[in-house]
Amino acid sequence: MKNLFYTLLLFPLFAFSQLSFDGVVKDKLTGTELEKALVTVKPRRVSGAGFYSGVYTKADGAFEVTTSFNYPLEIIITKKGCTRQVIKIKKGETYIDVVMECEAATIEQIIVEKTLDTDADGVLDVNDKCKDVAGDKENEGCPWPDDDNDGVANKDDACPNEAGTAADKGCPSVDADGDGVADKDDACPDEAGTAATQGCPASPKAMVDFLQSVEGTILFTASNDVQESNYNSVISSISDLLKKYPNVKLKIEGYASSDGSKGYNQKLSNRRAANIKEALVQMGIDASRLSDVGFGEENPKDNNATAAGRANNRRVSFTMQ
Repeated sequence: MKNLFYTLLLFPLFAFSQLSFDGVVKDKLTGTELEKALVTVKPRRVSGAGFYSGVYTKADGAFEVTTSFNYPLEIIITKKGCTRQVIKIKKGETYIDVVMECEAATIEQIIVEKTLDTDADGVLDVNDKCKDVAGDKENEGCPWPDDDNDGVANKDDACPNEAGTAADKGCPSVDADGDGVADKDDACPDEAGTAATQGCPASPKAMVDFLQSVEGTILFTASNDVQESNYNSVISSISDLLKKYPNVKLKIEGYASSDGSKGYNQKLSNRRAANIKEALVQMGIDASRLSDVGFGEENPKDNNATAAGRANNRRVSFTMQ
């Protein structure tokens, strides 16, 4: 019997059809949409059982309230700083525009709140789910996740679990020679070097081997300061090596045999070194990477007492700086 009593008591709650009313609440003077105004639909005369609801308006002033009571009905709207409104609902009426008279300070506060952007990310606080941290409009004002903390958001990161760079779409830069200089910045990606030398070795073996070989010396005929054409390939090879290793600088050293006076031989050796430097510059090598000096008869490579020895002493050789 007790359960039957509660069933009979509750039954009238569902005996009536549900009525629904929606609308918008605005300020009378400015037309500002009022958020968090309490809107309640109530029966003007309570008769029988039923329910009625009260809701707060949304940011755009919209509301929807329901009741299972029958007419006559009324809607009551209250908001701090505004005059209370009571509106009688006519039969058949489902949409209601509500106009309230509000204090100027109340409206000013609402306008401030509606235009506030605390984190200056371009998403107003009223729409920003992360008001205190700048984010993205497409992510409702929140920053995109970045699991590997590399500055590239997961949505754009090809390697979201491994720190990388923006230039590599969030993946680590390739460093084939393991010298700490990424291949994209490495002038010598297949040889270990340092950042200071653009990823190239300070003394590249290929350069050392060439300059120390027989091919690394250019010989001249007596009294001549221009190399013979068969040495053009040597100069071309040195140019190629300098282009491959942009950190290397060369000292071009000119020498002369003991033929002639010391003063003449000094000037001759100067011209020999200067002419080789100019030939390299003409091949595209920056002059700042080249220095030239003449040593005259000093530092002979061979014996000046023989014709073969003097021929070996009329030369230009190279030293890395």
